[in-house]
Amino acid sequence: MSPHVLIAGAGPSGLSLAITLRRFGIPLRIIDRAPQPSAVSKALAVWSGSLEALQGMQVIDEFVAAGKRLRALSVGDGSRTLAVLAVGDGIDSPYPYPLLLPQSRTEQILSARLSALGVEIERRVELVGLAQDGDGVTASLRHADNAIEKAQVPYLVGCDGARSLVRQSLGIAFEGYTEPETFLLGDVQIDGGQLDHRSIYLWWHNGGTVALFPFENALWRVFAMRGVNGSDAAPTVEELQRLMDLHGPHGLRLRDPTWLSAFHINERLAARYRAGRCFLVGDAAHIHSPAGGQGMNTGIQDATNLGWKLAYALNGIGDADLLLDSYEAERRPVAREVIDAAAQKQHLAFGSSTIGRIVKDIAITIFGNIPAVQKKLQVELSETEVVYRGGPLVELAGAPRRARRTEVGARARDTGRPTPLWPRLSELRHTLLLFEDASHPIATNGIAEGTDDRLQIFRIDPKLDPRHEVRDRYRMRGPGWVLVRPDQVVAARSEGTDLTRLSKYLDRVVRVGGRLAHALSPSYSMQSATRRAAV
Repeated sequence: MSPHVLIAGAGPSGLSLAITLRRFGIPLRIIDRAPQPSAVSKALAVWSGSLEALQGMQVIDEFVAAGKRLRALSVGDGSRTLAVLAVGDGIDSPYPYPLLLPQSRTEQILSARLSALGVEIERRVELVGLAQDGDGVTASLRHADNAIEKAQVPYLVGCDGARSLVRQSLGIAFEGYTEPETFLLGDVQIDGGQLDHRSIYLWWHNGGTVALFPFENALWRVFAMRGVNGSDAAPTVEELQRLMDLHGPHGLRLRDPTWLSAFHINERLAARYRAGRCFLVGDAAHIHSPAGGQGMNTGIQDATNLGWKLAYALNGIGDADLLLDSYEAERRPVAREVIDAAAQKQHLAFGSSTIGRIVKDIAITIFGNIPAVQKKLQVELSETEVVYRGGPLVELAGAPRRARRTEVGARARDTGRPTPLWPRLSELRHTLLLFEDASHPIATNGIAEGTDDRLQIFRIDPKLDPRHEVRDRYRMRGPGWVLVRPDQVVAARSEGTDLTRLSKYLDRVVRVGGRLAHALSPSYSMQSATRRAAV
């Protein structure tokens, strides 16, 4: 079958989107101009919100087996350890911990899953231009032999990174700024210092800062700053060693580098995530400081959000305009918050003034050892407390007065033992949780009509929840219901036995017969018009 979606870029975001679409049966192509997958580590941390999404892609076991669970963040100044923050405490998730895993391994696992779903990455194929109209997108693809293919698809998604040609071709501004400092990165082995290989170290001294991130069996990612107006040349191990001696924990010796790089930090956000039939996902839509390790995670969750909506639209389910317009409305504000928070953390960590160092020492010593402060930081980084506060889907269900977990637009919660809910919520459908008792049954006659297998109903009665633990986690005082989307976000909810609001949502989102005439109109030929010509 001819592809319905062309994905430009086979990094974690593009692969996550491709897997999500294929699980819904959508035919697609995914291209990447690189001749082979990246061998460098790049992003290291996979946080809880992304691990939940990866369960939905049926790859969570592979990630847990391959990654290392992060235990702690140690913060210090010279010879003093100021605070040790336990990592994972307070995260409400079936995966309440971050995993440390090189991005290269993340891509290997996702690529293997996509291959099992029948799609191979087309490498050495580069998007060099695009045009779109009301019926579809025509993409110009340059192959390894310099021949140009004109490929026609209903939709195109740019997962093609910070220099996204999709974004540039659409004329979408990449708003923000570039930090003036030159930062250094080195993946090395470290001797001495009795470092815990399941802990991150953030250390400052003598007007500078270094950060150390463990991964694989013996490697460490070292971050340092060369300064304003510094050279952009890659560092040597000797330069990193000098900075470590000046600013880092004592007694560490660096050796055997596998990757050395210099870079500038950009804080940028695309003005739009959608232009007609084209979308932006991941670094094509947002880039920021690596502080907190949120970049790849935000992109994976972009892909999960867009994937089910695009699949519904292509399969003629629901109101296509409502579904596709909700992607930017939900995900762009999240990226704005992530960018601002990452910039704040980076400026705090790498600030070099003497007064700033004294203030940091005091603040970390006092607040860094308070459990509530540690929990707040970890929950923020985990991306499990993200709440979509606006957009047509949230407005359809009634935006909550208070944005909090299990409200409309927030993530669902697992129920834990003995009846874990999360496997149900990771399936390819909406899940209706019915909270009822003998005196308040909820009649569902006809509610699932027209939804086929896209709606599953899970009755939570007193026998299943004798201690009201599930009710408490969903804040249900009496009878009521909660509808959860395929991306594990609460779609709608209500107390009582009235299902009017639920029926309204199902009509617009889950039932067949939405406004899809423009998506796959008869005038549009889905044959890939492959006109190859030598350049």
